[in-house]
This record gives sequence, C-alpha cells and structure tokens, in this order.
Amino acid sequence: MNTEIKKLIQELDGVVSCNLTGADEIDEIHIIADKKRDPKRIVRDVETVCMVHNDFKIDHKKISIARIDSNFKKAVNDFSSNRIELVSIYTENNSCRCNVKMLINEEEVFESFEAQMGENLEKLIARSVVEVINKYLDFNGHLVVEDVFTIKGKEELVIAQVYNFDSQSNRLKEKLVGAVYLDNNIALAIAKACLKAVNRQLSS
Repeated sequence: MNTEIKKLIQELDGVVSCNLTGADEIDEIHIIADKKRDPKRIVRDVETVCMVHNDFKIDHKKISIARIDSNFKKAVNDFSSNRIELVSIYTENNSCRCNVKMLINEEEVFESFEAQMGENLEKLIARSVVEVINKYLDFNGHLVVEDVFTIKGKEELVIAQVYNFDSQSNRLKEKLVGAVYLDNNIALAIAKACLKAVNRQLSS
C-alpha cells in the first residue's frame, strides 16, 4: 500500500521524488520538490492523497520537503524519456464513443472505441488509451484499467489505477498509478494519468 501512495505522491505537481519510512504504517514522508511550487500546497496534497487512498491522516509535521532548482527536475524528466505521447483524445456527441490519436515510437496511430455495457464515460476514456497501448506495444504484459477517479480539493486531481497482468498466466504482475491535475478537459486529464502510469513502467 505504501508503494502505491509513494507513486501517487511522485506524480503530484512540483514533486521530483519522495521516500516513505515505516513498515505497516507510514512514519515519515521525505520529498524533493521544485522551488516553483509552494511547499505548503504540496503538504496539503500529500495529506489528501493519504486520506483518500488509504483513509490515513498523517501529521503535517511528519512531511519534510527539500526544495531544489527547477533545472534539476527538467534533467530528471529528460532522462526518463517517454515512448508514448498523446496527440489528441475526444468523445463523439450523442454516442458513447472515444477516439484516440497517439504517437507511439514516432508512429501516429488512431483507434476508436465504444462503451461497454454499464461503462461510464471516464472508464471508457481510460480503457481506450490502455487498449491502444496493449495493441501497439509489446512489454510482456496486458494492461487493464482498475479504476479512474477524481480527488476534489482546491485543485482537482485525476487518478488512474492500471493493472499489468502476465500475458501467459493472466496473473497480476504490477499495479500502476498515474495522477495529473484536472485542467478543464476531463478526457485529456484521464488519458494523461493513464500514460503517466504506463510510461513509468515502460521506462523502469
């Protein structure tokens, strides 16, 4: 559980990396953050992630933040280069259909998906992005969307939970989590959250 919370914290705006101490329960959270973001806002985001994801209230005094120059964060992002880039995603009016255009290994692909029975729009968007990745990338696994939801606060955070199953035995290999801030476009935010989760796994 602590591993999932760590992944969520590392996806927060302004966070470069983090480390959690404690076995069954989190004792302390140590964060390296970008100087561009107010550390108090990062602390509030971390408190929200712990409360919503694990129903755990952590004392803000147990969250330590070391701030660094933003150029270091840029270097980290450049080192961890993404193989997948979202070009566009949109839903059609009057129909539960999602159209996805992506750039994978410098090749542009387009796919269209219809909603399954009982599937809401948010889950359709996430599944569409993941199915494109399943189709065009071979990484010895099969991705399945477990959940996608929004944490409401001063700034809304979209979180995508994706499971990676072993292609041969259909057993769970890894739980992947991605999170981004919602910026008026829910479809784009969900897609980016899915890509963050998967890109982290592909670059590891």
